[in-house]
Parts: sequence; C-alpha cells; structure tokens
Amino acid sequence: MKRSIRTNVVRSLLAAASVISVAAATTPAGAQSATVQQIEISARPLSEALVAIGRAYGVTVIASDDVTAGKTAPPVSGAMTAEQALAQALAGSGLRAARAANGAYVIAARVVEPASIETPEAVGRQVQDTILVTAGRRRQNINEIARAVVVIDFDNVRTEAAKSSSIFNLVGATIPALGPPTQNNINRAQTLRGRDAQYLIDGVPLGFNGGAGSGLGELDKFDVEIIERIEVLYGPNAVYGAGATGGVIQFFTRAPSQEPFEFRVRQQFSTFLGADDIFGDIARSNKTTVGASGTLGRFDYLLNASFDSNNGVIDGEDDLRAPVFSSFDNELSYFAKVGFTIDSDQRIEGFYNFVDLSFDDRVFDVSITDDGRAVGQLSDNQVAFTYGADNEPINEKRAWNFRYTHDNLLGGAFAFQYYGRDEDIIEPLTDLRALAFAPPFPDNFQAFFTDKGEGVRTQYSRSFLDRFNILFGVDYNEESRSSDARVYELGPDFDDERSVTNAVREDTFLFPYALETLGLFGQVDIAVTDRIRLTGGVRWEDVEFEIGSGTRVFEVVTDANGDQIERQGGFGENDGVAWNIGATIDVSEDVTVFGSFAQGFEIPSLLSLSFLVPAGEPLATSAAAAPQIVDNYEIGLRGAAGIWDYSASAYFASSELGATFLLAQGSTQGEFIRAPQENYGFETSIGVEPTERFRLSGAFSWNDGDFDGDDDGNFDALSGLEVAPWKLIVDARFDATDDLSFNGKILTIGGRDRAFDDGVDPAPVDGYTTVDIGGVYETGPGVLTVQLTNVFNNTYIPTANQTFAGTGFVDRVVAGPGRQLIAAYAFNF
Repeated sequence: MKRSIRTNVVRSLLAAASVISVAAATTPAGAQSATVQQIEISARPLSEALVAIGRAYGVTVIASDDVTAGKTAPPVSGAMTAEQALAQALAGSGLRAARAANGAYVIAARVVEPASIETPEAVGRQVQDTILVTAGRRRQNINEIARAVVVIDFDNVRTEAAKSSSIFNLVGATIPALGPPTQNNINRAQTLRGRDAQYLIDGVPLGFNGGAGSGLGELDKFDVEIIERIEVLYGPNAVYGAGATGGVIQFFTRAPSQEPFEFRVRQQFSTFLGADDIFGDIARSNKTTVGASGTLGRFDYLLNASFDSNNGVIDGEDDLRAPVFSSFDNELSYFAKVGFTIDSDQRIEGFYNFVDLSFDDRVFDVSITDDGRAVGQLSDNQVAFTYGADNEPINEKRAWNFRYTHDNLLGGAFAFQYYGRDEDIIEPLTDLRALAFAPPFPDNFQAFFTDKGEGVRTQYSRSFLDRFNILFGVDYNEESRSSDARVYELGPDFDDERSVTNAVREDTFLFPYALETLGLFGQVDIAVTDRIRLTGGVRWEDVEFEIGSGTRVFEVVTDANGDQIERQGGFGENDGVAWNIGATIDVSEDVTVFGSFAQGFEIPSLLSLSFLVPAGEPLATSAAAAPQIVDNYEIGLRGAAGIWDYSASAYFASSELGATFLLAQGSTQGEFIRAPQENYGFETSIGVEPTERFRLSGAFSWNDGDFDGDDDGNFDALSGLEVAPWKLIVDARFDATDDLSFNGKILTIGGRDRAFDDGVDPAPVDGYTTVDIGGVYETGPGVLTVQLTNVFNNTYIPTANQTFAGTGFVDRVVAGPGRQLIAAYAFNF
C-alpha cells in the first residue's frame, strides 16, 4: 500500500506510546494478597477511590455516579481485606457495600439483599439503579446515556449459549432491532437498525470492512462459553467511528475467579428428536469444555479450551437440511486471558484466542423439495475428496489483545490497547453440478481467504467537579484481505477418484484490498443540573485504501472485440468529520428521557466495489468508493416503576449516499447501489418482577427503510438484506428454589413484502415463531442444564436464508432447526 507521511508519523507516535505504557506498567508495587493485603490510597473523590480498590484487589465494584457524586473518600491505609478497604472508603458517606452472587460489590445508599427484599417495588428500583455500562468507552450509569442501550446479562447469555454454540444465534435472539438468528455462521441480513454494526470483544474490533451484505462471518472467532455479558449502543457515535453506523455491539469476557485455583469442566450433548436415529452421527453433536481461572496475589488468569463436534441439522419436516449450512465439522478453540494488577491505579491484561475448524469428509447429495427447501442425504458414494499440499482445507482464526490502564494519571484515567487478528481459510470443494447453475457461475470451485488486521486504541478521560467529564483519544487500524478461487475439471471419473488437484482456472474471488484508518475523537459530558445532562462529541476519520486489479472467477466481461476486460484497482483516500449531541433529563426519580443527533462515517464495502463500478473503470477512484455520512435522530425514555422497568426509543437515519445490495431474480450475480437512503423504526422493552423468584420481560422492534436508486425523488423499499423484519422477544425466568430455575422464550419474526412488491427482492420474507423451554439445576459443585428448542417442531426458513429465495442460490434456502434437545453438565472443583 502507498504510505503517506501522516501514516508514518502516526505509527511512530503509537509505537512510542506503547513503549511508555509498557514501561509504566512494569513499575514495581508492594506485595499484595488475594485476601489480606497492604493498601495505601490517599483521600480522593469516592468514585476514584472505589475504582482504585477494585483494581488493587481484582474485584468488581459497582457504583453509579448518582450515588457517589459530591462524596470524598478518606485515606485508606493498612493491611486489610477488600471488604475492610471498602468500608473504610465509605465511612461517613451513608453508603454500604454488599457482595452479589457473581462476586461483585454493589454500592448503594440502601443495599437490598435478596433475603431482605420485603416489597416487589424494591426489585425494580434496584435494577434501574445498578446498571452500569462501558459501551461509550467509559463506565456510566445507563441513565446518563442519551441513546438507546441494551444490556444482555450473564443469565441470558448462559441460557442462549446452552441452546447453540453460534454467537450469530445468540445476538439475533436477544438484541432487538438486530437481524434474527441466522442459524448458520454468517452475519447475512444481521444489520442493526438497517445499518452495519461494529462488533468488539473486550474492545477488539472483530469485523473487517465488508458489512452484512457481503455475507461474511464476524462472530465465529470465539467460543460462546467465554462471554459474560453483551452491551449494545444503538446508532452512530463519535467514539467508535467507521463501521458503527448502526451501533456498537460489545462482548465482555468472563472475569477470573477470586479463588487461587478453580477448574471447570462442561460436557454437552444435543440431538434432534425428529431424526431417524437420535443417537446416530447425523443428528447428534457433542461439545466438551475445560477451563481454569483464579487470582494469585496481583496476578489473575482465565483459560478455556473447547472441542465442538458438530453434525447435521434436522428441520421441522425431519429432513437433513443441505450441508452448505449444516455444520459437519469439528471446532477446537483456545482462549487465554491474563492480568496483572500493578498497584491501586495501574493494571495490564491481555488475551490470545485461537480457533481451528476441521471439515468432515462425508459426502452428501443435495436436492430441492416441492416447497423450496434445500435438503441433503448421505451419498451412496463415500469416496472422500483428496487434495494437494497447497489446497488442503483449513480454517484458522487468531486474535490477541494487550491493554494497559492507569486510573489516576494526572487526575484522570488513561488506557492503551494494542490488538490483532488474522484468518486463513481454504474451503472444501463446492460441488454444485446437480443444481445446474447458469454461466458464468461455475458449478464447482474452491475458495481461499486470507485476512489480517491490527490496531491501537488510546484514550484519556477526566472528571472535573463531579459535573464535567472529557474523553479524547486516537484510534489506528490497518487490515488487508485477499480471496481467490479455483475452478476444477470434474471429468467423468471424478466421482470414482475424487481428486481435487486438476484446477483449470484460478482467479480473484473477491478483489483484495489493504486499508488504513486513523480516527481522532473527543467527547464531553456536562451535568447542567442534578436532573439535566448534556453530551457532545466529534470525530475525524481518515481512510486510505488500495484495491488490487484483475478478473473475477465468477464474472466474464468482454469488450467489443470479445476480449475479457480486467478490473482496475488503485489507491484511494477519504476523510470526514462526524459529530453528535444529546441530552438526558430525569423527569422524576424513576423516569429519564433522552434525545440525540449523531453522525456516522463509513466507506462502502471494498469487496463489493466490483459490483458498483463498470468494467474498465478504476475501482478506487470511482465515485462509488465515496464514504457515506449518516445523520441519525433519536428520542426515547427509560425508567422503573414499582415492579416494572421499561424503555422505548424511536429513530430516523438518512444518508445522501447509502449502499444497498440486491440479488436479481434467478441469478447468482449481485449488485451494490449507491443512492440516497433512509432508515427508521422503534424498539421498546418492558420487564416485570412481581416476586424475587419470577421475572417476565419482552422486547419489540420494528425497522424499515427506503432508497432512491434512480435519484429521482421516488423511493423504493430497501432489500431484506438491509432491513430486518419486526421482532418480538418474550423471556420468562422462574427460580423454583435456590437451586432450580426454569426459563422460556418466544421469538416471533414478522414477515416483510415491501421490497418484493417494489421489485427489489426476488421473493417476500415470511414470518415465523419458535418456542424454547429449559431448566438449570445446581447440584452442589455442578450445574445441570437442559434445553428444548423449537418445542412445536415448526418448519420455517430463517430470514437470512429467505434472502436467497428466488435467486440462483437455491442450495442455500435451508430450513431452521427442528425440535432439538440439549443437555449439559458443568462442575467446578
């Protein structure tokens, strides 16, 4: 890639910052103990003292700004436990600390212990007062954020993770306004409010440039077992930048145990009850997870390894769905997270994650049913494919992260983060001869992908007079992607020999690119009064990219003489400024209203530019490569009243140059259109907890959108790839005893035919409903989990797969899973 002076200077500064942060991180500190340790904290604002104590002892301390505002902690000094240190810091404040079941300490004026809850009203108040989120890159009470926020807690994560190892299904089943569960490991049609979402795990961006329309996976890089909670910040913002025009979805990994050593083993078994042989190796899957975690003085660790052996998916008609979206693979993953608490203010931590996917050798035939479902069956010919040394299928994904934090640097909090990720994928042969695809799409090919990326995030925040907070920082990211394909000559002897070594053509699958982004941002929060808070921010984003030249293996474009035209790549650069402003007003102790205007900056999918630019024209300098600025308006409220808690928000987003993806009727060729675009909708949620043992919650979202493809003022409905249909989520949880709990979920996905009626989509989207039930029984050191999904064995096609209906990809119109039983037992020792 062409390197600018700006880029070289930035790299030098960031390298220097990393050296400084590592040097600071290795500053010696006094000996500490996991139980009793020496601690010295000077008098300071109470909020800062609580953070320092949490760092020193490696514990989580939850305290909202409303509770600690205006309070100062006295000096905390001596050899003591975490509880004693907290009690000393809270002396004279009228506050107390109580330890929750997950080990966190909750600070409140009146701590409500589960055993002392006398009225149902107390439950709702406590829920609203203790929700803290860090989705805005600093810890805030949820009521201080001037936009819609969703928090998926550990109980919900654990319940959904027991049903499926797919994180795509987890987020689709729990996050309103996000596309429904895909039931396959791609993020196709999983937009957030009709726009791209930026996914992060512990602050590490998971996605590459591409977007939901590309149908590429972002969430298959981690085992679902390591996730503790999920936070969703809706809408574009100034602190995360490019790729977050729809919002930010951030995963947080599990915290280490406070014990020195804790080991965990979990064994899961699942099967489809409609299979001919529920214990056979077509319908049965197994997953084994082992892990260890603990805290040893200033050092803490969390280790996790899992082996997931997946077989087929049986649909509601008791058919094996087509193998293209059935698993038939073995996934081995490793995750290691370590941390070191330097002193009461400083900490370093990092993780390394590795996923290795191996493919099954069994051969399946594909056919299409009368109702359009793609189904498969074990082929009579079980001669396995044989590959050469350079095309043996592999699927390896790696990610790593290093983070240094200083919570009292010049009176504020500093954070430095370095991250990286890479993927190497060689897919098995895709054999589509029986489906008679129309040229130029080949009926057999093998795809090769290589993705690499790394980046740095730095930020500094400081509060003044407990009413004014500033946050500013620098983000830098670079990535590169390449993807090729080989087409083979499958002669008359192929079904006997199965040799995948005689490629007749090799060319570009999706055009390679290299990309660099630099973002500078600042954010200000002001408590105007005790009830009114204003927020505003700005971000400047600069993007440099280079796209490769060549011809696509699935595309034949010729000139007047019949000679094939090569796509021209090149170097491009775009920059832009996005800003936001918002306000929250506490109209009462229980109700907060909010409103905001926010912009997002994003360049289009570089992988997709070849669909936009006419053959023979340079890709990188085309107007199609111009960025889009999204203007997002949002209003809403959140609150709690007695046993109830609730939230609601509505939004409208527009851009002069959107990007929508279309698939033509009966075709395998897609088209990206840059045109004016509008998105709009609302979501609402409500929860009720009439007793301490029962909670019922529901969430509803409706999204829609339009684009002006001809730029003539007449708008058509956006494709189902961009706009998810309405979604209703109903969750129930009942704790029958202290050891036994039951859960249930109703997920209803609505239909949408606007895009079909406008001639945008080849087929309408039909709605469907699934019902799940389950239970958790804690048996001393172990936990038994049983889940029954799709209880009524409903036959449905997930929304993501319905977007293939009417196109040339008939083998991908597969139904969702039928009735499935999942049982797991986990124990700690």
